[in-house]
Amino acid sequence: TRLQGSGTAGRRVRVGKLNLVDLAGSERLSGESSGTRLQESKKINTSLSALGNVVAALSERATGRSRVHIPYRDSKLTRLLEDSLGGKCKTTMIALVSPAASAFSESLSTLKFATRAKTVRNSPTVNVGDAVTQDALHRSLEAQLAALHAE
Repeated sequence: TRLQGSGTAGRRVRVGKLNLVDLAGSERLSGESSGTRLQESKKINTSLSALGNVVAALSERATGRSRVHIPYRDSKLTRLLEDSLGGKCKTTMIALVSPAASAFSESLSTLKFATRAKTVRNSPTVNVGDAVTQDALHRSLEAQLAALHAE
């Protein structure tokens, strides 16, 4: 955050957001998966599927195949990454694949996802708030954090 101007009048704050997300791939369920681990794996797979749907919709829109609805609200992951996915943020994606023959299908899936993701175009802009003090910004961010923890 960088303050511009002097005194309390005319203060402007530039606000930035940094999302670091490790998408380790789909969680494969083994025969003995049950209880909490099974539920967690289902939620991870649902979020990854929703992310794939958002990227597919954005890549269709970027290539000229008009799609009106982008399903950001289908998971918490896509909702949090909304600005990074086709929004106003600069975004970098790193796709890692394995040379092992046993990981061929997962590597191929990762490369297909990365190919779709690279067609998505963002419109980065600088976010500048009017007359926002550092204390007010700090309180606002703490409230957002508390709300996310409550979910």
